[in-house]
Amino acid sequence: MTYQQLTPILTKLRHYTENLYADRLDRLDRLILFGSQARGDAEQDSDIDILVVLKDEVDSWTEIKRTGDFISQLGLKNNILICNIFVSAQEYLEQNTALLRNIKREGMTI
Repeated sequence: MTYQQLTPILTKLRHYTENLYADRLDRLDRLILFGSQARGDAEQDSDIDILVVLKDEVDSWTEIKRTGDFISQLGLKNNILICNIFVSAQEYLEQNTALLRNIKREGMTI
């Protein structure tokens, strides 16, 4: 997928996520694109990896249920797999897992 093809998908994802969390005391801290799409070495069939950072505690299962239908439909419409990971801002700042180190190094805020 080219950057030109990726941009409208990320824009829709950003708008949806901002609207979803706006009524919950502005919970959204940031969205970060990571993985091959962020590095610029994605293949035609590469997925889109997104880290969703929320300002308060996160129950990943609840967030997956809340966003799943939209993410699935957006992916199907654009023939691409979209993978979301949810963490709190505190976890993002304080945890030192290999995944989060990689996201901090290579990720792009959208």
